[in-house]
Amino acid sequence: MQGIEPAPAEAGEPDEETFPIPTTLDEALTMFEEATAIQKVLGEQFCMIYGEVKREEMRQFHREISPWEREHLLLNV
Repeated sequence: MQGIEPAPAEAGEPDEETFPIPTTLDEALTMFEEATAIQKVLGEQFCMIYGEVKREEMRQFHREISPWEREHLLLNV
């Protein structure tokens, strides 16, 4: 690598404000796209292509009607 030293160890539970954990794929992709350190390690072009592939997967996923939606929304109209 490039001799980057790790940060000191954290004790206890992570603070959600300091270390936010995404709860949706969209949030995770946004965080990934904003993470310049990751882009330096993986390469800007790889990160751009990976992000677009994952966003397209998310769009396709949202076009599908899930079994839960079918049962609870469509059949109860």
